[in-house]
Amino acid sequence: MCIILNAQDEKIFPIPSFNVPVDSSSVRFQENNRNDNVENSRQKRQINVKIIGNGPIVQNCQCQVWVYSLDGLDILGPYTVLCGSTLVVEIDEREWGVTIQSTSSVLADVWIE
Repeated sequence: MCIILNAQDEKIFPIPSFNVPVDSSSVRFQENNRNDNVENSRQKRQINVKIIGNGPIVQNCQCQVWVYSLDGLDILGPYTVLCGSTLVVEIDEREWGVTIQSTSSVLADVWIE
C-alpha cells in the first residue's frame, strides 16, 4: 500500500474531480487547503467515488479503492467498486485522498458531501 500512496510520478487530481480516466494504472485524488469555517470542520462528511466503464463492456469491470487521510494516520480499504457503482465512505474533518487502481479502462468521479 505504501507504494501506491508514495508514487512520485503519478498526477494528483483535486477533489472534486469528474470523468477522470483510469487506464490500467493507479490514479490519486486529494483535497487541498480546505477553507471551511470552524463549525463546519467538526462535522462528519462523506467521500464518494463513482466508477464508470469507459469503452466496450468489459466483464468483471471493477476497481480497487483506498481512502486515506493526508496526515498519514488512516488508510481505509481496499474497497472493490464495480463499474456503475458509487462507494460512500464516512470521513472526519481532516483532509483526505483517494487512490484508485484498475485493470480496465474506466472513468472516476470523486467528490465530498
